Amino acid sequence: MRNYRRFCAVLLLLTLLCGCAAEKAVTTVSLPGETNAAAETQSTSALENTAAEPNTEAKAFHLELQRRVPEGINSITACIASDNTIIAGGPSDSGPQLVCFPMEGDKTRTLDVPEDTDYLYALCDDPDGGFFLLSGSLPAGYVDARGNFKFLTGDPEGNLALSRYDENYNLQQTTPLAKTYAEPGARFFQMAKTDGGAALVSASMLVLLDDNGAETARQTIDMNDGWAFASMVESDGTLFVLTRDMFGGDTPELRAFDAKTLTALETQTLPSGTLGLGLDEDGTFLLTDSNALLSFDLTTGKVQTIALWRELGAKTNASQLFRTKNGYVLFSPNEEAVSLVLWKASATNAKKVLTLAIAADCPVWYEFTQLFETFNLSQNDYRIDYTVYSDSPYGDGEPLDVLRTQIMSGESPDLFAFYSDGNQAPPLEPRVVCADLRPLLPDVTETVLLPGLFDLLTQDGTLYALPLTVRVDTLIMPLNLIGSPGVTLSDLATAREKMPDDWVAVDSWNTPKNLFALTAAFCIGRFTDRENGTCNFETQEFYDLLDWCKRWGGNGSTPETPEKTLVKRGWISSLSWLSGREDIAKEWFDGAGYTYAGYPVGSGGSAYLVLTSLGVSASYRDMGGAKALLEYCFSCEQESGLPANMDALRKEFVQYKLGNRTDWYGNPETITDADEAKFMELLNSITVLEGMDKPLEDILCEEADVYFAGGCTAQQAAKNIQSRASLYLQEQYQ
Repeated sequence: MRNYRRFCAVLLLLTLLCGCAAEKAVTTVSLPGETNAAAETQSTSALENTAAEPNTEAKAFHLELQRRVPEGINSITACIASDNTIIAGGPSDSGPQLVCFPMEGDKTRTLDVPEDTDYLYALCDDPDGGFFLLSGSLPAGYVDARGNFKFLTGDPEGNLALSRYDENYNLQQTTPLAKTYAEPGARFFQMAKTDGGAALVSASMLVLLDDNGAETARQTIDMNDGWAFASMVESDGTLFVLTRDMFGGDTPELRAFDAKTLTALETQTLPSGTLGLGLDEDGTFLLTDSNALLSFDLTTGKVQTIALWRELGAKTNASQLFRTKNGYVLFSPNEEAVSLVLWKASATNAKKVLTLAIAADCPVWYEFTQLFETFNLSQNDYRIDYTVYSDSPYGDGEPLDVLRTQIMSGESPDLFAFYSDGNQAPPLEPRVVCADLRPLLPDVTETVLLPGLFDLLTQDGTLYALPLTVRVDTLIMPLNLIGSPGVTLSDLATAREKMPDDWVAVDSWNTPKNLFALTAAFCIGRFTDRENGTCNFETQEFYDLLDWCKRWGGNGSTPETPEKTLVKRGWISSLSWLSGREDIAKEWFDGAGYTYAGYPVGSGGSAYLVLTSLGVSASYRDMGGAKALLEYCFSCEQESGLPANMDALRKEFVQYKLGNRTDWYGNPETITDADEAKFMELLNSITVLEGMDKPLEDILCEEADVYFAGGCTAQQAAKNIQSRASLYLQEQYQ
């Protein structure tokens, strides 16, 4: 499933439970139908989502969010819910599996599926009792039993059948559809029973069938314009289809069609950001967006908030919504679990809320939100209320200056999450805003983190942020020219003399300016003492490094044919990078193996860059919740980046060796013992923590650029760097 999530670029929440176990998050709200159940706002044709927060006066009921995972099913492709029973189907190790289970409780029943079925597409209730199943051959793209997204090697067959199950969930009859549906965009994901047949909906078409499986009517949509059908409900002889601009540029629409003829009826504009559609008991529509579960009155245009995701501690991007006796079931095809929003008769939620700021110098993807939401669902004592702060034009949070103002005014959040790609200065310095974590996490030692990482992070005796994921930065060279990590300028000179005549030292695009920028972090580690606020760049070693960058750097061109280069850069942020690395290196280096040579600064070395990390506010005193969150996140598998947790890295290696990791297309990725050993040798050679002082790196690069442009000597550049760096270090560290 991890590859499906990456492929689709959608938020799919991680689940740590097996079978039909449930994870919980609670919030206190009003019971539907009671006085002041929710504030109402008027919808217009261009309505933004302005639904009011529900009334939170003390009631004997609260809403609780759970995830339910059907036993044996890795990803759910079809689902319905009614009368507090869920029916779900999807791939399993034994083939397509269909199960039913209660919304609360552990009893699961496996149901029969039609013979020669490869895939379960959709389910719907039968008004006369029981339900219908749409099944058939595999679609062009699908998720297998292990959660890996795959494409068919050939064209899909498009053979489908409609099966009826009675009120006891026994298979009664299967009717093959009269025609095949193999064209692009024809993968049906939802259906509804109509008077005299059934309606099927895919991203590009709405199809009406009679009881014999023959198509009687069709409506299509041109997906080239970005619009697609997303969800469907039937009500009083009318099919209502949620239609979305998949690029998010236009307001979603509720398109209506006659359920007997598919004649197009009125189209209603929906609240901006609508993601899912369903029907409530009173005939009003259920909607979801990124903030809440809503009700929508088509006649009046009024919107009511049923539940705020923020109050529940997690959110869902479900497209199909069902009302049951005790709450709501929310589902999207190919998710690992169904989401339940249940009414619970109990006192108000006793969870303690911890505020957390995500401080990012680049867009924050899903790593943090997945971690925090699964944490909220996993336990009963605490809930993380997080806010994203970023100045990135692609971000969707508050500006970082808002966070800085809060901290300066004494309103710091309880916790911090830091995210950096190393290209910009960190938006906040953990050593400035965070407390020392070593008293809180005494078990986090040099043996718990990746080799050398603990010492690099605790050079002043403190640990201000717990690393979750890292990237390794190194230079890669042919094994026959450089035998082990730790390359020097002398080693490089010797290797260049021995390289083939048709090779170049570095890629032509890698100018002296670029080449020096790669070494800047290593220069800081080599020529500065940040603990004491001093530096010494006026040395022959530094002059030689500047000279090497100028002589070896390329001219900035991009040749039409690929170049054979002596030095390759390695940015390693996933173990998948190691898969087949020996064979790849042989293509790079004309049959030779490879060495993680490192950078030629001092005795040579490679670097860690901390991608994601967590810290605790220096002013925060209740450490119970902080410790629970940090330990939870540190133990979880990460979606991207190398785990900073050494034990997690070992487990990842095992999965690759067992063949349980695949690429984007479902092809197995494996790592050899030799590649693993070579990578561990690399980790043990790392001497530098990259990205810890980006302003200082910028000083070095600015003055070095003058030398590369011919504006001064290497000695003068070093002198200018010494002057500016000394002043900076005195201001920042003394």
